[in-house]
Amino acid sequence: MNTAKKWFLIDGNRLLVSGLFVLGAFLVTFWLVSADLITFEPASAVKSLFASGIVSGVFSLITITLTVNQMILSRVFGTIDGLADRIDGSLDFRHTVEDIAGVPSSPNQPDEFLVLIGETISERASAFEDECEEFDGESREEIDEYLADIRAYADRVEDVEGTEDTLEIVSTLLGPAYAQNLTATDRLLRKYDGELPDPARDELEAILELVKSVAVARQFFKTIAIQQDLAQLSRLLAYFGVPVLLGTFFVTTIYTTTPTTTVAQPLLPVVVSLGVAVVFVPLAILLSYILRAASVARYTISVGPFVPPEERL
Repeated sequence: MNTAKKWFLIDGNRLLVSGLFVLGAFLVTFWLVSADLITFEPASAVKSLFASGIVSGVFSLITITLTVNQMILSRVFGTIDGLADRIDGSLDFRHTVEDIAGVPSSPNQPDEFLVLIGETISERASAFEDECEEFDGESREEIDEYLADIRAYADRVEDVEGTEDTLEIVSTLLGPAYAQNLTATDRLLRKYDGELPDPARDELEAILELVKSVAVARQFFKTIAIQQDLAQLSRLLAYFGVPVLLGTFFVTTIYTTTPTTTVAQPLLPVVVSLGVAVVFVPLAILLSYILRAASVARYTISVGPFVPPEERL
């Protein structure tokens, strides 16, 4: 995925992306009027279009907002047993990482927790290298190549340090790198099963658990990020719903009962094009957030070592 596409689909500010959609709607509408392909003359159907069709469309977006709220609340509510199981599962996951890292507790912040995993992977990789000094030839080359890859992956995980946006953390971890390193670690364990000294095997098994932990953490943080995005989407649709309805009302008042308008004819294309752009705002916001949620889901769909072609950025 190139930088521009990744920015548009995932990393870019959603309000800015929505603004690009709105600007596109204005420019396309104004161009169509300038090319005489559509008309906003007093005798046109603009008034009835704004008064009925567009208003009903805005109310449909309100229905979508309610649906989004239901999706968010369904993840928040739960029974005591269910919530307790979720907390116990989170604690077990954290304890696994803490035991491997040799620390009494792990950070609560997502970026610091991932940095702990990345640092521990690097430490375990160095310890594994020290335990494999007797290997030479093709075996040595294979081990050195694996160590270079796993260290590069650990550095990538550590790159999230200082990132406060959960979605930005998920964006950093997109792609199949974790699956490739998971498979590579498991392959070394199986290929040199009888040749690895016990300390080296222990280090590889620890690295395998840590890479799996990155995959689990990525999926969990993705869930949180998408929930936050949906909550923000719901708020923005509520905020912009009333102004858009007012804008729709104001555009209809431009056209009087007589075949004329309250706006001078030369300004009519610009004014109505702006009205169309304003009405398009809620839909643009909805599109920008849905595009990000769908893109994140598409590029983080796998959890195990099987990676679909679509996830390979």
